[in-house]
Amino acid sequence: MRAWDYEKPFFVAPSMESSEWIDSLTEDHAMAIDELGIHLIPPVPQRASEYHAMAQPFTIYSSVRASYELKMKGKYGQV
Repeated sequence: MRAWDYEKPFFVAPSMESSEWIDSLTEDHAMAIDELGIHLIPPVPQRASEYHAMAQPFTIYSSVRASYELKMKGKYGQV
């Protein structure tokens, strides 16, 4: 991650315990990666569980595609 070319898109889709997700340190980290231009796809809370699972593949795909389309729209005026 430290050697990433930030001209290229970078996405993260974490999973974690619910207590980790609501922790203030996680919020600080989320803000820090946002400042780097990294796209955070948030985890999804699981029913009757203390766990936040990684977003579903379709959600990840949709997020990446929307980012790509927005970039192309800005570059070419239309997609």
